[in-house]
Amino acid sequence: MERVGEIKEEMIIELEALRRRVAELEGLEAEQRQAEEQLIIADRLASVGELASGMAHELNNPLTSVIGFSQLLLGRDLPDEIREDIKTIYSEARRAADVMKNLLIFARKHSPLKQLVNINSVIEKVIQLRAYEHRVENIQVVTRLAADLPLTLADYFQLQQVFLNIIINAEHFMLAAHQRGTLVITTRRIGSNIIVSFADDGSGIARENLGRLFDPFFTTKEVGEGTGLGLSICHGVVTEHRGRIYAESEPGKGATFVVELPVLADIRGQGGGHD
Repeated sequence: MERVGEIKEEMIIELEALRRRVAELEGLEAEQRQAEEQLIIADRLASVGELASGMAHELNNPLTSVIGFSQLLLGRDLPDEIREDIKTIYSEARRAADVMKNLLIFARKHSPLKQLVNINSVIEKVIQLRAYEHRVENIQVVTRLAADLPLTLADYFQLQQVFLNIIINAEHFMLAAHQRGTLVITTRRIGSNIIVSFADDGSGIARENLGRLFDPFFTTKEVGEGTGLGLSICHGVVTEHRGRIYAESEPGKGATFVVELPVLADIRGQGGGHD
């Protein structure tokens, strides 16, 4: 009987070990599926970036002609009414050219390069990128950017992607809540950190979802409206910059996304930068 008991105990231990192994294999399989899905999405994003870049180049050529010829016309003696029309053509063509330039900057592939960066400048550039959408969707952006914000070592274009993802996310939920919105963007320094916050007046985030927001493929958007990768990419970039990103929210009271980045004291040997 004693031997039977020992055999039973050994079988239970082996069964537990087998269950753990099966669970490990299932986890590895899930990770592999996620990795494959990420590769597919990354490939699609790269294709979209190339398409956007090509379109921007193609549109820049006729825009340059419109700007050039309108400048020539403005140098002539014209009736005031016609002059005002040409001024409008010139200013709108310049604005379109700026949009194309921003699109090229964002679509271009960049190798990670950390240098001195002005966080306020990155935010202002992203707001420019979304200016048209904000105007047509009736979204007001309020900026409270600290004038004395120190520079930090960072990859300008990676931070641009982080802030753009957060802003687009806020736009989606504000429009879903009430077809308009107010986004307040604040920068400040607290101790050895630069704090950037994005506060929207959308519907807020359910408490049970706050801890999962930065998980790959987790999304609260409707099917087809989001991949669930945007915030996880943001988390990866911010972590790589030795910072942290988190969200604060109460249902029905909007959400605030906070990015904390270190003010790096040791910046010797680093040249260049964006300001």
